[in-house]
Amino acid sequence: MTFNDFDFNDELKAGLRDIGYTEPTPIQEQAIPIILEKKDLIGAAQTGTGKTGAFVIPVIHQILENPSEHTQALILSPTRELAQQIDEQIFALGYHTGISSATVIGGEDFAKQAKALRSGIDIIVATPGRLIDQSKVLDVDFSHVKFLVLDEADRMLDMGFLPDVTKIIKKLPKERQTLLFSATMPDQIKKLANDFMNDPEKIEIAIEKPSGSISQKGYFVEQKEKLNLIQDVLDDLEWDSCIIFCATKRGVDELERLLIKKGIKAGSIHGDRDQDERNKSLHEFKSGKVPVIVATDVLARGIDVADVSLIVNYDVPRQVDDYVHRIGRTGRYDKSGVAITFVNKKDRRAFSAIQDKVGDQLEMLEIGSSNKKSSKSDSTKPEPKEKVRKKTPDSKKKTTKDTDQSSDQNNVSAKKKKDSQSGSTEKKASKKKTEKKPKKLSAKEIAEANRKVQNLKSVEVILAGDKKVAKSSKKGSDNKQNGSSKKQTGPVIPAERIKKATKRNQKSLKPAKGFWGLIKALFS
Repeated sequence: MTFNDFDFNDELKAGLRDIGYTEPTPIQEQAIPIILEKKDLIGAAQTGTGKTGAFVIPVIHQILENPSEHTQALILSPTRELAQQIDEQIFALGYHTGISSATVIGGEDFAKQAKALRSGIDIIVATPGRLIDQSKVLDVDFSHVKFLVLDEADRMLDMGFLPDVTKIIKKLPKERQTLLFSATMPDQIKKLANDFMNDPEKIEIAIEKPSGSISQKGYFVEQKEKLNLIQDVLDDLEWDSCIIFCATKRGVDELERLLIKKGIKAGSIHGDRDQDERNKSLHEFKSGKVPVIVATDVLARGIDVADVSLIVNYDVPRQVDDYVHRIGRTGRYDKSGVAITFVNKKDRRAFSAIQDKVGDQLEMLEIGSSNKKSSKSDSTKPEPKEKVRKKTPDSKKKTTKDTDQSSDQNNVSAKKKKDSQSGSTEKKASKKKTEKKPKKLSAKEIAEANRKVQNLKSVEVILAGDKKVAKSSKKGSDNKQNGSSKKQTGPVIPAERIKKATKRNQKSLKPAKGFWGLIKALFS
């Protein structure tokens, strides 16, 4: 089956062709016909299966069939990054259609978002918390919303957004189409579906099963040895980009600092970073400028980064679902990937649940020789000092004899030097009659002049070395970027278009705070 088999609008077909979508994924193949029939849908599928396209494509088609001056679709997402990614995909797919969209998320300009809500943007992509904040200040008109999408519903539940989601749903028209996508289906999500959905169709695609293209490995390691092990893993394996997951925000910051200290280019992302910092880190990682990013589970779901070849669970996730989502960042679009988990004594119980779930897919390894090599080299460092202390009497005699010989040689060379100097002074004396007698300098002045010359030469050498290093490092980074730009996996959005979408998201200013922020939001 191909996308040409669907009776899509011509402009939407052009967008699909532009971004290289030819054949739908299993979740898209099953979900799109149901959505086009205007039925409610519950889609259960693991991350990386094409869920975003499964709801964005049919929603755009239906909006084109019945255009309106009001907002017709509301998409709720658990994280800012996922909301921005959905918005970028809407922009790319709807490039020829004239469909408008905007994000309403934390960390961006409040007044600009309020203006978008009032202007009747076709599709709003929002995080629940920021949309609630806007509705407290503005009388947001939800009366024309025909499509509600709850993406990563189980993640919204984990993050405590379920009360906000419930408040938002109650403000929407009852006559609407509701689409709920979730990797897992806990009881509270099932209750939400029963309360707010109308006889939904259900689709389940490979739920809670890691992709077979991911090579899963684990190490039992002491907490204090994890840093050495991560360095060995990065040195020993072949990889293009790597995500390292930590359990806490503090752990993310600390690991990033230690990796940089060891000469590894690393960035980080977690919930306490402001939106500008998060956007910058994610952009540098996606572009290949920074090959390693350290993150909490904020990066585990929905973020689509091409060519992530290595995932490291620096801390074992507490839930099996979180493990599946973390390692699901690699092995996407039928590409292979490696996922490595570090397990200390405290993590054994949580890790055993993961082992029970994935079974033989997860291979436990012994810490390799690379770690032993580093500890060995440290232990051999004091040896030269011991040899110096344990000199024999014979060696002392040899040493004194050698010093006597060297002192004799020094005396001979000093005598020759003196004779050569006296010869040169005689030659200079013959020229005294024709040349002007130079000013005689003291020994102190001569020593000071020599010191300045030596300092100047050392500075020139250092500067020259720095220029060479900078030139070579720049050349290396250019080569690396050129090499990484050639690699493409799966459906790829044209660079120019995705650049425009990203630029549009990054244009937003920092929000005005306090009373002035509210005034600005009301009257802008």
